[in-house]
Amino acid sequence: MMVRLNTRHELPQLVTRQTQPRLESAAIIQPRTRGGAHRQAQINEGATQPSLSIDNYPSRRAYGFRKAGDLMAEQGQRGIADAQSFTGRLSSEGWSKATTAARRGNDVVQKIKSDMFADYQARPVFTTAAIPDPQMQGYQGEVVGEPDTGDVTVDIETEPNARIQYTPGSVETFLQSKGYIRHWVTMDQYDIYA
Repeated sequence: MMVRLNTRHELPQLVTRQTQPRLESAAIIQPRTRGGAHRQAQINEGATQPSLSIDNYPSRRAYGFRKAGDLMAEQGQRGIADAQSFTGRLSSEGWSKATTAARRGNDVVQKIKSDMFADYQARPVFTTAAIPDPQMQGYQGEVVGEPDTGDVTVDIETEPNARIQYTPGSVETFLQSKGYIRHWVTMDQYDIYA
């Protein structure tokens, strides 16, 4: 009879339970605009019309067309001058008549008659003078106003990070069975059912 050594073994079993990491949502937070003044650009400019200023009063005055104020001023000065010269002439004539009237050969009546009719025998006096040109002043058109460049300011608000919902994965390892080695002895044959 022969002794047989029977061996039965089972390897230890390690179990690994693994959870995959999950990225449930990931989103970039879009920038947001806030406020923002939108003022349209405007020209705000215009052009003035060219103009021409003509002063023809010196020419008209030379022809005798005067303003009422100038005419009155001239007549006033002429009246004062005529009154002064007439008064002076009357004074000198009166003084002359007073001193020479009694002399012989001095015909006072004849002298008065000749003075009275002297104006009728006077000849007209004409004078020529250059007539001044009208004064003209031209003004060119101008662009006036200030343009408004407008304002398109936009405040952009951004987030420093993306919005992420993340579940980390895990690995769990444990021993499901320890395993074993068993030996026993049988006679003449192996124990295949053990």
